[in-house]
Amino acid sequence: MKMGILTLLLAIPGGSTLTLPPQAQDGPMGEFLKRTVQLNASQMAALEGGEVVTKQLPADEKADVAVFGAVRIAASPERYVERFRDIAAFRRSRTVAEVGKFGETPTIGDVQGLTLDDEDFVAAKKCRPGKCDIKLARSAIERMHADINWSASDARARAAAVLRQVMVDFVVTYRRGGAKELATYLDKEHPVDASKEFGVLLDSARYLIDYVPEFHRYISTYPSGKLEGVEDFFYWIKESGGPKPTVSVFHVSIWRDPRGPILISSKQIYASHFVRVGLDIVALVPSNPGAGDFYLLNLYRGRIDPPGGLIGSALIGKIRGSVENNLREELKSGKARTLAHP
Repeated sequence: MKMGILTLLLAIPGGSTLTLPPQAQDGPMGEFLKRTVQLNASQMAALEGGEVVTKQLPADEKADVAVFGAVRIAASPERYVERFRDIAAFRRSRTVAEVGKFGETPTIGDVQGLTLDDEDFVAAKKCRPGKCDIKLARSAIERMHADINWSASDARARAAAVLRQVMVDFVVTYRRGGAKELATYLDKEHPVDASKEFGVLLDSARYLIDYVPEFHRYISTYPSGKLEGVEDFFYWIKESGGPKPTVSVFHVSIWRDPRGPILISSKQIYASHFVRVGLDIVALVPSNPGAGDFYLLNLYRGRIDPPGGLIGSALIGKIRGSVENNLREELKSGKARTLAHP
């Protein structure tokens, strides 16, 4: 690659000159950390010392969230990928109690461990097109009210069952038709076409378009595109690190670039709250040939529902802070999982 996969992430201009530790002084990663992320000297020292470093990055629009994180891990990138494949064990943390992987043929059994919180049960009961506290399409809203007798003793169990089936159907449809099959959400007054939102996110991913166009093309055109050596899987997760517990579904693609690092993309194709769509890109970059350790560089970009009103700015800040906190926890947990004995 001309300058390395992450040299121009987000293409943020300028940047102050830093005195970097020797390991990150030279090369494309050093340029990326100095000029794009603009980590300060203490953050660079923390990264070299094996600590997790995170930073919110400038966002183009009110609806955008951009967060960077990195950590140095004393293991091989291959070991990280091996542990990451067991996603249910890998993602569990103090903010993640429920997580599961979808099989090659997704079934209701894949999401049997997903529970419905009191708040979401009340939201499901009140949910109507244009006014719903859970992010759902019209078909899902109509199914809930057709299949559930809300005054019955088993209403909660039935609501959970319907939402689980909605998630299974969602993954099946996405695997068949890709991003163009993503839902149009009717939780707010104005519908949100998640397919178009993902188009905006992928079109702005200049770091992928410029330096690994074949990987960008693959994740943009899934499932019609082909890329030798890529590995895909899907999983769901319920996280409690934000303003309220949020259920998300991810499409993961793992690919070893013949010219450089191992790349992992995680497309957030569904979230029950706040996030319209999200894209998480991870690069596993060896520190030096044969050194036995690597840098995990992580960039998350998402499109959120921008809250309005007098407290809108404060709420956006809280959401962005939650995204950064979640990324920090993921990196800490990911490092611990990688270094743990089998």
